Amino acid sequence: MFELKNISFGYTQNIILFSDVTLTLGKGEFMLLKGPSGSGKSSLLRLLNSLEIPLKGEILFNDKPLGTYETTYLRRTVAFLQQVPVLLEGSVKFNLELPFTLRAAQSNKPSEEMLQRRLDAFMLEGVSLEDNAQNLSVGQKQRLALIRTLLMEPQVLLLDEPTASLDPKSKRIVEEQTERLNKDHGVTVMMVSHTDYIPKTIIPRILRLENGSFFEESR
Repeated sequence: MFELKNISFGYTQNIILFSDVTLTLGKGEFMLLKGPSGSGKSSLLRLLNSLEIPLKGEILFNDKPLGTYETTYLRRTVAFLQQVPVLLEGSVKFNLELPFTLRAAQSNKPSEEMLQRRLDAFMLEGVSLEDNAQNLSVGQKQRLALIRTLLMEPQVLLLDEPTASLDPKSKRIVEEQTERLNKDHGVTVMMVSHTDYIPKTIIPRILRLENGSFFEESR
């Protein structure tokens, strides 16, 4: 789905995070991206979502230059979940329905019954749609942010250390649900991880970013 051709990126011309990177991410793949802090892993995800622009090189998405896509389409199709969940003041229902109030949405709001089923699937049975989202734990907030992302039915899911601040239970749920999305629904996944996590039900590609270069690790 993605093809990076000789990509170089840095926040200034004098500080380059990586140079001349050539990389592909195939449809339905599950890719783990590893490497030391500050090596550019999060920046790579932001490049794939057009939140950043490469200093040089070209990124293709489905064989077309990434820059030719409308931003609204790209945000819906290539979803980006940050390490720290972003929720607005308001109810759980309000936060889950938020994307459907924006131009990026192309379908009607999901029913309350569907929203509750999603909460249950992520073991949030004790959370009410009317609860204040700001009162949830970090683990609950991250699961809520992931549910909101998945309601848009993206083709690609970019996850920036989604379990870094989670308790063991929440961590396991997020990992299991992400694997299920990839295995059962064909969602392409790229996940940044600092842990030793390896998917249990699928075989991932593992890439390490270090000293400005990518290396594929054998499993």
